[in-house]
Amino acid sequence: MMVAAISGQAICVCRPLRLTYKHGTHSRFNERLVPLLDANDRALMAVWVCDFTKANLGPHHELQISLFATFRPIQRLKPHPFTVFRTLLVIPETRMVCHGLWNSTHRVVRYNAEHLGLNAHFSFSGIEQTRGRWLFRFEDEAGGMIAEGDLGVTTRQSPAVMWQMLRSIGVYGLMQSARSPFNHVSVVNTRSQFADANLVAHTYMQSNKQVIRYVDSQDRLVISHPLYTSLGFAPDFVQQIDGVQFVYLRPESEGA
Repeated sequence: MMVAAISGQAICVCRPLRLTYKHGTHSRFNERLVPLLDANDRALMAVWVCDFTKANLGPHHELQISLFATFRPIQRLKPHPFTVFRTLLVIPETRMVCHGLWNSTHRVVRYNAEHLGLNAHFSFSGIEQTRGRWLFRFEDEAGGMIAEGDLGVTTRQSPAVMWQMLRSIGVYGLMQSARSPFNHVSVVNTRSQFADANLVAHTYMQSNKQVIRYVDSQDRLVISHPLYTSLGFAPDFVQQIDGVQFVYLRPESEGA
């Protein structure tokens, strides 16, 4: 069994946004998936910034832009800043689409592309945690900016924010979360030269600590890649994950 095992730190920022879909296929991104939309016709998008200090392919940075979808239409989601958590916990059809992916070593790029079927690209990157801030930037091989940010580091979980998240995921979601010692997410690749079909890979994550907070006025995230600039992505919340341990299994056809 092919396994990618990594550990380190990660942050995720997320927000619903408007995308245009047609006949079950995203007219802009050309994928044979059905988007997860809320009642306001907004899709879910997340940006992951990862500093993997230990990995079977060596330490590396990663920037991932994720969308969320299913292989068949389902009911619209209830609008809420934390909808993504409820969706992953209580809707088993949910798939996280790894849409944009950049890594800081050519070895990791080749592995992600050739073995996992992901449309991975090389990037020059810097990630630094200093003076209570996460600073990061990712540039392509030509020196063009992909994304950069300055996000505050939070040491304690706000009880008010946690209560709002628990209300969002509901009793069933809380029970699902409590049953498992790890977080399971089914990840789908985009169709590219490395994979001509949308395959599903099971991933599993543990962490030493997670803190979730709303975005504040001092946070800054700029996505400069031309595929995403027109989406006007502005995150609702920041999820800080310390001591993350992550395993990515071989992708398979849906239902295999």
